[in-house]
Amino acid sequence: MGKLIKSVIDQSIVKDKDYFIWDSEVKGFGCRIWPSRKKTYMFVYRSPLTQKKIFLKIGVHGNITVDEARTEAKKLSGIVASGQDPKEQKQEKIVEQKQSILFGDFFEIFQDKYFDRAYKKNTQRALYSYKRVHILPYFQQKQLHDISSQDIRQFLHSLSHQTTTANRCFALLRMVFRKAEEWEYLPAHSNPCVRIAKYKENKKQRFLSRQELLKLEEALCEQERERKSAYCAVNVVRLLLYTGCRLGEILNLKWEDVHLKEKYIHLSDTKTGESARPLNQKAIDLLKTLIKQDENPYVFYGRVSGTRLTTIQFTWSNILKLSGIKNLRIHDLRHSFASFSLAQGVDLYTVSKLLGHKNIVTTTRYAHLELEKLKDASNKMSEVFG
Repeated sequence: MGKLIKSVIDQSIVKDKDYFIWDSEVKGFGCRIWPSRKKTYMFVYRSPLTQKKIFLKIGVHGNITVDEARTEAKKLSGIVASGQDPKEQKQEKIVEQKQSILFGDFFEIFQDKYFDRAYKKNTQRALYSYKRVHILPYFQQKQLHDISSQDIRQFLHSLSHQTTTANRCFALLRMVFRKAEEWEYLPAHSNPCVRIAKYKENKKQRFLSRQELLKLEEALCEQERERKSAYCAVNVVRLLLYTGCRLGEILNLKWEDVHLKEKYIHLSDTKTGESARPLNQKAIDLLKTLIKQDENPYVFYGRVSGTRLTTIQFTWSNILKLSGIKNLRIHDLRHSFASFSLAQGVDLYTVSKLLGHKNIVTTTRYAHLELEKLKDASNKMSEVFG
């Protein structure tokens, strides 16, 4: 056994089981050679506190040099000689760092480890906005473990005039603190969002009337005539009306997912997973007339070759101005599709399938529309009895 040097480690033989090449200069310092070819600098010692044999990782060969690893091993050896356990010190330092972490710094960890993998792109964009505009300006410089339930309540109160925004921020904060507990940045059962109620949201369902539908169709034609650049956006609106799909589903639609002969479109990445949606004749006729861009897989193409349209907001605002329709969101076209379907005698279960709802409970928001239809039928029956 000689002094551990780079050439010895580089030329080490990989075996079926891991083994050590020890250093003759510092007792307990060596390089662990793994069957996977990974080579790790280690310091092995007996804890002065527990007398247990401890294997402490110093670093990976290639990331640090053998001399840097030896210097660190000497420091660790000195700690052991003084009667202390370097592993315990390391863990205490980690705990100390975790306890002193700022909310803004932890949110970056949350983003890397969870946020970017757990949410779909559209959801990420919305949550990024809540984080940037509301959450970070309020909490960024606060220490994570100092944030109390009272802080959360005061934050929510500052958004009391925007109940929907407040509730979305609150849901994100609750998940942040849940992960802080799970990853041991906070003690168990310390989530400051627990036992705080969300704001009650008055969700208004907006449906197009028959008269508004006519106005909307006229405005679509006018916008298409006036602005050639609005061609794709105008037809996105039309397809939303004819299918009841979500905006993101239509913007992401590719020609390979359009099956005109079989009369359906295949949506591979919806809010509720993979889905196939039937096409009525209006939707089929529209898709047949759409211009295809060479070498672009998307039905509604963007300005840059090979990309998709990303927003229709400007065109939508123009359409509303031309039509004179007030307080109508793009998503209300989906509600209107459900409303018109029920008015045509389609049952609630079928509407659920047309909209791609995973659970019919989601569709029960339209139950009152079906009830109105039943009331009309009942009134017609009353005419029988004079």
